[in-house]
Amino acid sequence: AESCTAGMVASTIAGVPGASDVLRGGAVTYVNEVKHDLLGVSQDVLDSVGAVSFACACQMAEGARHVFGSSLAVSGPGGGTAEDPVGTVYIGIASRDGSRAERCHFEGDRDDVRAAACRRACECLLSAAHELQAGGTVSFSFFGE
Repeated sequence: AESCTAGMVASTIAGVPGASDVLRGGAVTYVNEVKHDLLGVSQDVLDSVGAVSFACACQMAEGARHVFGSSLAVSGPGGGTAEDPVGTVYIGIASRDGSRAERCHFEGDRDDVRAAACRRACECLLSAAHELQAGGTVSFSFFGE
């Protein structure tokens, strides 16, 4: 699932021949209500630490993994606050081994940030897939605001 990238991650993967072997689906979940209702992100997390957080990135990836029945998922909410300025993105990865997130900051205008976030999400996903040595399917959940 994606937010500011609005499908760029799934589109990038779908552009590769054989993508249907690994891409089960994706969703653009731009607002918190959809993050909560579709992916199961805790309202407590959204109210206390917000969408731009490690906790939310992990829960979004976990939710996408569950929704799409995949072996691996990636997510990432983006920033726009003093603590997490515009260009900040949290990228979460969820697999059968649990979830984790990393904080990234990308420079440039909105399109530059979106493109860089998409690239980094794909890199994280590939790295996690290699770690798992998974032969199963993969879903993508990526959020940036």
